[in-house]
Amino acid sequence: MTETGSPARTYWVDVEDFFQYFAANPRPSGIQRLVFETLGVLADRARLSPGAPRIALARHTADASLLREVPFDSLAAALRAGPRAAPEPRRPTATASRPRRAMVRLSQGLPPAIGEPLLRAGVLQLAALRHARRLIASLARPAAAGGATPATAPVARRAAAAFPARPGDVLLILGAPWGHADYGALLRRARARYQMTAALLVYDLIPLRRPEWCAADLVRDFSAWLAATLPQCATVMAISRATAADVEAYAREIGLTLAGPVTPIPIGASFGPASAAPHAGAAAPRGLPAPGGYALFVSTLEARKNHALLFRVWRRLLADLPRERVPTLVFAGRVGWLVEDLMRQLDNAGWLDGKIRLLRDPTDAELAALYRGCQFTVFPSLFEGWGLPVSESLAHGRPCLSSHATSLPEAGGDLARYFDPENVDDAYRAVRAIIEDPAGLLAWRDRVAREFRPVAWERTADAILAACRADRVAPPAADALEAAR
Repeated sequence: MTETGSPARTYWVDVEDFFQYFAANPRPSGIQRLVFETLGVLADRARLSPGAPRIALARHTADASLLREVPFDSLAAALRAGPRAAPEPRRPTATASRPRRAMVRLSQGLPPAIGEPLLRAGVLQLAALRHARRLIASLARPAAAGGATPATAPVARRAAAAFPARPGDVLLILGAPWGHADYGALLRRARARYQMTAALLVYDLIPLRRPEWCAADLVRDFSAWLAATLPQCATVMAISRATAADVEAYAREIGLTLAGPVTPIPIGASFGPASAAPHAGAAAPRGLPAPGGYALFVSTLEARKNHALLFRVWRRLLADLPRERVPTLVFAGRVGWLVEDLMRQLDNAGWLDGKIRLLRDPTDAELAALYRGCQFTVFPSLFEGWGLPVSESLAHGRPCLSSHATSLPEAGGDLARYFDPENVDDAYRAVRAIIEDPAGLLAWRDRVAREFRPVAWERTADAILAACRADRVAPPAADALEAAR
């Protein structure tokens, strides 16, 4: 897709949260997958097609410039580096990485509900200290060189740290920046300084709609971020029709008039080969059942994902059916939050004598092997913004038995089967029906392979740019924010 009407416009994508995430986490979640894949498409187009829109990446600074440009290849470097190395490969030093390594070791020895928030807080604290040191150094340099007085030093700093945005450019917010201490203020200042418009992609409103599944600090931070950011955006997008409707309902609830309708964006169906390249030679996971002997659930272990429901379903299946007829259930993902009781129950039950197994933090190559070897996948989540594991399962040619909650029927369409995630009996009947009908499962699998048409990430990128070209004008940030409050 080529840019028309304003050839000089640049779309600046705020990727600060992408780097912060990989400073503390070894594997991407759905948000980082979407950002990486979409930007990969846009970067390829900008490089190969002279008429393509101009795309650039921005990170935050602690000086008056507010933002700085970073290269596209730094995204892949952050993805590969993980939490034990600097997320951006500029000036890496052993001294800088030792505190982070120590925090990672400390967090790994604690329960997930304590260790992971502690690690995130520590990483952000280190980043703040680095920014403070740079700011102090930049203040001291002009005076030491005799080239600027304290009165002229800020001007010198601004000139040295110029961010090459121009009036009419767009700041694209595609990730998860609600962890920023005051993102609304940063956005207001950047819009005013560079005369940019802002475009926001919303994933879900779970911390507002179902706060019982979230940590208290996330509920607080997310609420403040959304109230400060949403009014400033000329374009608001969502990753599903369900989320778009939720955002519009939220705006009505707080008395906010959006610049236009929230635009649903089609979401790509899988994580592509570019980001999987570092693990392309990895072997299939060890210690798992033979291919064809297990059902697969790909997700972080957290209360909202509803692993506890499947624990009860599988325990009941083993009580009602011969053991050899019940497939092993494989959980693939990291251990998250609000699952301490579940993990203790699984341990106490001996993981149903091995009929439930956990593969922590699988690589992309391991995930591909898990999908290839499973009979079917299960996704009992209680609330989703989209449902990448559902479409990803279908993209790998594997049937998916999914919850019918929120956006999940959009992700699975008529190729997935659905059950009530609040009803153990309904879930039990749905799983047992699959187990007792192997011929039907094979027919379902053949239909998925024959009929599923995965959404290409090119469509995601095109839809985002098309939504931004609507050229809506957001209301004045300060007035709109006060109205929202």
